[in-house]
Parts: sequence; C-alpha cells; structure tokens
Amino acid sequence: MSDTTETAVERLRQETLELESVCSEIERLVGAEEAPLARRFAELFLSKAPPGFLGERSAAPLAHMVLGNFRFLQRARPGRADVEVLNPDVDTEGWFSPVTVVRTSLSERSFIVDSVREFLHAEGLSIGVNIYPVLRVERDAEGNVTSIGPSREGGTRESLVYCEITRVADPARIAYLQAELSRRLEDVMRVTDDFGAMREALGATIAALDEAAENLPHRSDEVAEIQAFLEWLVEDGFVFLGYRGYEIGEVDGVPSVVVEQGSGLGLLRDEEGSTYSSPVPTSHLPEKQRQALESGPLLIISKTNAMSTVHRRARMDYIGIKRLDARGKVVGERRFIGLFTSVAYSEKADRIPILRQKLASILKESGVVKGSHDYKEIHTIFNTLPKEELFLTSAEEIGEDVRTVLTTFDSDEVRVSLRPDPLQRGVSAMVILPKERFSGQVRKRIEEAFVEALDGEVLNYHLALGEGDQARLHFYMAAPAERLHAVRASDLEAVIRRLTRSWTDRVREGLERVRPPEEARRLADRYGEAFPGEYQAATEPGDAVRDILETEAMVALNRDVAITFRNPEAAPGVAEGEAVTELKLHLRDARLVLSEFMPILENCGLRVISVTPYEIWGEEEVESFLYSFIVQRPNRTPVPIEDAGKRLADTILAVRGGDATNSSLNALVITADLNWREVDLLRTYASYAFQAGAVPSRLSLPVALLKHPEIATLLMDLFRARFDPDGPREMLDRQAAEAHVVSRFQGALSEVSVLSEDRALRQLQSLIQATLRTNYFRTGGAVPAIRSGGVPYVSLKFDATRIEGGEKSRLRYEVWVRSSRMEGIHLRGAKVARGGIRWSDRPDDFRTEVLGLVKTQMVKNAVIVPAGSKGGFVTLCSLEPEAMADEAREQYKTL
Repeated sequence: MSDTTETAVERLRQETLELESVCSEIERLVGAEEAPLARRFAELFLSKAPPGFLGERSAAPLAHMVLGNFRFLQRARPGRADVEVLNPDVDTEGWFSPVTVVRTSLSERSFIVDSVREFLHAEGLSIGVNIYPVLRVERDAEGNVTSIGPSREGGTRESLVYCEITRVADPARIAYLQAELSRRLEDVMRVTDDFGAMREALGATIAALDEAAENLPHRSDEVAEIQAFLEWLVEDGFVFLGYRGYEIGEVDGVPSVVVEQGSGLGLLRDEEGSTYSSPVPTSHLPEKQRQALESGPLLIISKTNAMSTVHRRARMDYIGIKRLDARGKVVGERRFIGLFTSVAYSEKADRIPILRQKLASILKESGVVKGSHDYKEIHTIFNTLPKEELFLTSAEEIGEDVRTVLTTFDSDEVRVSLRPDPLQRGVSAMVILPKERFSGQVRKRIEEAFVEALDGEVLNYHLALGEGDQARLHFYMAAPAERLHAVRASDLEAVIRRLTRSWTDRVREGLERVRPPEEARRLADRYGEAFPGEYQAATEPGDAVRDILETEAMVALNRDVAITFRNPEAAPGVAEGEAVTELKLHLRDARLVLSEFMPILENCGLRVISVTPYEIWGEEEVESFLYSFIVQRPNRTPVPIEDAGKRLADTILAVRGGDATNSSLNALVITADLNWREVDLLRTYASYAFQAGAVPSRLSLPVALLKHPEIATLLMDLFRARFDPDGPREMLDRQAAEAHVVSRFQGALSEVSVLSEDRALRQLQSLIQATLRTNYFRTGGAVPAIRSGGVPYVSLKFDATRIEGGEKSRLRYEVWVRSSRMEGIHLRGAKVARGGIRWSDRPDDFRTEVLGLVKTQMVKNAVIVPAGSKGGFVTLCSLEPEAMADEAREQYKTL
C-alpha cells in the first residue's frame, strides 16, 4: 500500500471515529425515540462538511451545532423559504463561537447557494464555513419530519444551507440580513416555479412574430433575426428571471400603457407593484421613453435599474419585443428580464443573432473588402467589445467605436469616447491607451478618475487586450444627467495621460538611454510586472534601471550573487539630512539568511540601519531576490563608494562565499583602502604572530591595525616592496624602496600612544622582514587564481633566526599556511630535513605541540642527514565530529 493510500485510509478512519463521537453525543442529547432520525441527519449533514471540519472541533459543540440544524429542518415547512440568522451561544444553541450563523431551508431548486453567497459577499461578510446538503425528507400531514435520506433515493428533496459568516453584533443588522435573505429566497422560488411558464411565454412570442412577418413582409428579415435571437436565448444564452406583458391602446380615448392582467411571472409576478398596474397615458412618459415605446426597433435590449436578487448580483438585462397589429402599429410589449449567461459572454459576438446583423451593417458601411486586413480587424474589434455594449448600442454607434479603435491601433495616444445612455441614466465610456501603460493599478486609477469626474458609480468593467499595442477599457457608469453634459472626453483624456505615465514608463525611458528602444521596452515590461508594488513605491526609476541591468548581467554571466551601492539623498527610517548608503544584495535562486549575513556587514565596519527584502517574480514563481540594506560607517557617515565600493562588495562576497574569514579585520577594506586579499594577508601574519608567541593574544594585532589603519597600509606597502614581482628589478632598488617604507612606518608609530599596540605593530613589521618567500603573488595576489582545500590560501616562509619575540625555536625555517578553513605550520631544522605532518585539535597552541615533536625529531636525526622537521594544522570550520575528519583530509592537501 502506498504512503498516499495509507494516509487516505488513516484519514478516513479518523473521520469515521470523529463522526461516531458526534453522533453518540447527539443520541445522548435527544430522546431514544428521536435518536435514529437525528443520527441519520447528522451523518448526511456532516458528509457535506469541508475536509478536516470534524477534526477542527470537539464532539460536544459539533453535536449541538448539528442538532440546531436538525431542529431548524423540523421547524421548516415545504412551500416556503425558511431563514434564520443568529449568534450561537450556550444558552440558546448549546455551543458558542465568535461567528454569525445563517440557516436556510426550502425545496431543492436552482440558484439557492449562489443567491445566498452573492448577497452575503455584497454585504461585506466573509463565509468561513458553508455546508449544503440536499436531503430526501418525508413529512406527515402536519409537516413534521418522519424520514430523512440522501437525495438520490428520490421523493421530496429539500435543501439546507448552513453558513458561518463574519460575526455581526448589531441585532438590527441581523434582523435585516434575515429579512433580506428571506425575500431573495422567495424570489428564487418565484423564478424557479415560473421558469417553465416563462419559456412558454417566449415560445408564444416567437410564434406571434410569425404573424407579424406575414402581415409585414417588408420586415420579414428583421423578424426572422429576432426569432433566431430569442431561440438563442433559450439555448443557455439567458437566465429568465421575470416576464410581464404590456398593452398599448386607448383608454377613455387617451393612448395609454397598462399591464396585461395575469401575465406576470417570476420577479414580475407582482403586477400591483408595477407603475403600469393602472393605465398611464403615453403623454406622461419621458420623451425618449415614449419614442422608444411607440416607434423604433421591434426588439429592445437594455438594462434595468434594479439589481438581480437571484443567481448573480448584477443589473438585470431587459429584453422587450413589441406587439404589432396587422398594420404594423405598436399595440403592446412582451418584456423579459434576466441575466445573460456565461455562455453568452464567452461566445463570439459575430455568431450571435442580432449582433451578427449589426456587424454585417458595420462592414457594409465601412466598404471594406471581404478577407482584407481591415475586414479581419473589424471582426476582431467587434468580438472584443463588451457584449452588453453590443446589445444595447445601435450599429451606427458601434461602428464609430470600431473606427476609433482602428485609427488609433498603432498610436501611443490616449483616446476616450463617452456615450450617454438613451434614458440619461448613465454613460458608456471607452478608453484606449497603449498596452504597455496598462496595469491593474492603472485601471483602478482611471476608474477612480471617472468616478470623481462624473460623480458616479462603475457598474460594469471590461478589458480588451488585443495582439497589437492597444489596451481598451470599457466602463458603464451610473451618473447624474447634469454631470453627463458637463464632462468632456478631452478633459478625461488629459487626466488619463497624467495617470498612465507610470513607474514602468519612466523605467523604460531610463533604459532607452543605455539600451536599444525595443530591448528597453522589453525589459521595462518584464520587470514592471516582476517587481512588487513595495519595490516600485520605494525605488526611483533611475535606481530601478541599475537594478535591472545588474540582474540581467547576472543572468548573462550565470552569476548567483551581486552587490551594488548608492548614496541616496533620503532613505526610509533615517532622519532627514542624515547621510547613508544603500547596499543592495542581488540573489538568484536563494533566499538570504539574515542572521548569517548581518555579521559579515558588521565586521566590514558597517552599521546596519534597516533591511528591506523584495521578491522578483517570473511567470509563475520567484526568480530572484533583492535585499536593500541601509548602512553607515560607525561614525554615522556614508560609505565612500566611489573609492571603496568595489573593494567592499568583493570582500562581502568573498566572506559569504567562504573564501575569506569573517572577522573585524575586514573593516580595513574601507579604512585602510585594502582589498580583501591584502586584509587576509595581514590576518595570516597576525595569526602566526599569536602562534609564535610574538604577541600576547589573538586580538593584539587586529585591534592595533583597526585603530591605526594608515599603519596597516604601510605594512602592506612594506610587503609589496619586498615581494611584488612588478616592483623594482634590481636588489638595491628594492632595498631602497623597503627602507623608504620602513622610515615612513617608524614615523607613523609616533602617533601610537598605547605601548602594547606599538609592540604588536613592530612585531608585525619584524615578521614581514623575516619572511623569505610567499605564494601570495604566485597564486594571483588581489585576485586569487589558485585554491587548495577548496579556498584561496597564503603561505609564508620565515627565517626562524630573524623572528623576534616569543620562544626561540633554534630551527632554520618556519612555514605558515592559512586560509579561511585552516591554519598550518611546518618547522624545519635545516635546509634539508624530513618529517611528517599531523592534524591537531589544539587551535590556540598547535605550534607549541609541533615544536615539541620537531625537537624530538631533531635529536633522533642528529647523526644522520637530513635534519628533522614536523608539521601540523588545525581546521577552522565549526563542524560535527563525524564531519571533522573529512574536513581535515581535505585541508591536508593544502600542506
């Protein structure tokens, strides 16, 4: 059995045990006679609970919660919508939770769950738990529940919805939620009960149009297209929510409109609530509404002012078909309300009856040749316009929009068109802008600008992004009539131009100064999406350009890490006027461990003020990371990045990569103008001085060098004067250069006031002058080209007779080897000597250990040639004991 199968079996076993525990608790709470029915309800109810629900709560509260739903089902009655909204407490429900509970029950039908969910979300209430069992319920003559089973068994099916939502404390709001949910579920019942009748009404409308086509043969094509459209509605194109008929004729000699008695269905069932329940003279209607009613097209597609209470929260679509007499006079209207389905919105517009007719009219008016470029573009544009716009707008107006899109297809201009609703209740707005300027943030800013300018509300939004460089935003807004006349499209265009000059646009402009235009655009688009909003808000476009170029260089050179610097005028969390440096660490495919990295910066002499991490995203996952450190030197001054930036970056990367030791001596990179290898060389001398007993502690020389960085520079000059192969060729010239540096060193010592520091620095000078050879320059100098033990290393060969201070070894040579991973020594009694090497576990005095061994070896070899020698080394890595032996073997190769 696989691990996955075993896990599933174990989970099922656990859930069975949890369910049994809940059912046992329910049986304890109810009488023996009721226990089987309550248990069966619990099993069916909890079978629809979310995964893990049973394991998240203890048995007692769950039992009371389930029992509350069982009692609710018992109180419910068929033929009505029962709703309860309450805050559970121990006194009333037997359990407590800081949530509000919603329970609904009615006979099974469509739209229950989504109608409840849409309403609660519209009220700003988050649904934490949603359980929706459909049950077979049998009741006696009084409506009492006598049997419960799964819905697949047939019989009367009842749905129960249980939701836990955000806690609502206000009793008045709880009462409102319960009343509104009851009203909406009653609407669901009306709509679903009358659904068949509404389809029959549509069939009758289609049949009646046959008569109109016979009476008015000149309108037969128009009628046929309308019939095709109505048939398309029936085929999953429309959710029918209401129907009502209206009659237009003379009442007491006055042309009037009145509801056709008994025609109301679904949401329009309440005829008494209609404005036209009693005859309304057409002369009392607004002029545009009267003209639309008495003349104009046979088919009217529009939007209602009312929001749907069923299925989906949106303004309902209104479809009106005029009734004509034999002479073509309008004598009434058949009105359907509902919602276009997702199928309708996803289907291509040029395949939908009525819309395809509008497209044909536009193509004819444009005069384009079938199959031409413009012909195809008009098709594409038409199919990307919002369906609601296409349904509600005339072919002439749609054609104007299509021409506007075509003429600006390759333009960088911003265009806005405004088309007020025929009834002056709102406006359709189309915004055309370059695709590169579009983003979700830009869309929100444009929407906010429209809301402010029109003092309105966005009801619908549609985005079209074609294959070209164009993005189109379509808004439908409710707005006061006076604002519709006051706002001009040109004013909104100017606003949008300002809004769409985005951060990405400014980044692109910066990139165009250093990269070809097409590459600059590509990079700006790529990183405009990849950089998070926090980065864009905190980073100037010019700085972002540098980050982009650095990241691209890392990819091109296959580097995983890079460091850049800048000295900003201001930085977050820093007092105004205080100078700082921003250090940026770029990482690919790895996150930074701050606890490991911060000591590196501090040992480089940096004071870290703050750090901000950013993720740089690819298409599906994070591709790289950028960490912004705000730093200063200890004296609260910025880092002199022009002089020290590259050396500091190299040092940080060398320490992070393990090539250099992480110690306070690294601050010399800034204070003494040394690179990390030069600092490592001085560290090598300092570590040997301690082992040789030339200084009293490990910290003696590091402390002295950090306090007197100018002397550290002179000591490095002394080393170069003696060994740099690019120095003077002649021995006399080299000796003169050395004497000059020594003279400057002696002068600098006059500034050293602490005796112990003076002695330590003199000892270091003496060790450099006692050095006979070194591998420093042979292995690359400042840029090491040779490694051993996995890292760069330094070897120094000393004339033991010239070493001052400490215990005299009476040996001929001492060779000291050091890297970030090991320290080793080789002691030789003569030019020709032999002896072994050993790994030591005495890091502070292993030279003493080796010295004792070599003296013994010298005695043994007193009568033979060669003389004695011994070597030893210690590892510097902190490892587990079992790994230490492997590390020792690896570092043994160094020696």
